[in-house]
Amino acid sequence: MENAQILTKLLSLAGLCRRAGGVVPGADSVISQVQRGGKAKTKCVIMSSRATDRTKKQITDKCRSAEVALYVIDADPYDMGEKLGLKSSLAVFALTGKGPWAGAAELAEQLKVN
Repeated sequence: MENAQILTKLLSLAGLCRRAGGVVPGADSVISQVQRGGKAKTKCVIMSSRATDRTKKQITDKCRSAEVALYVIDADPYDMGEKLGLKSSLAVFALTGKGPWAGAAELAEQLKVN
């Protein structure tokens, strides 16, 4: 499967997770989620490689200290936001375990940049 197809499928699964209440969107919310629950409440974090340097550092540091899986993918934040049903760009989101999060994490593993 091509990267574009994998990305489309990943964001579709993430959209299903969002409708099931299993997505925490945005850097500040993701940081709070990871700090509060660690890997018990946050299954993984997916971040665009186009996020700001500050966001990348904050998210990377929090995920590392809480031992939460972080996937950095080459995706446009505007596409990520749109596919998740938001009206703004979205550089990072966390999956909390509701909905088909495991399938989304598996696809993110295939797309990860780092």
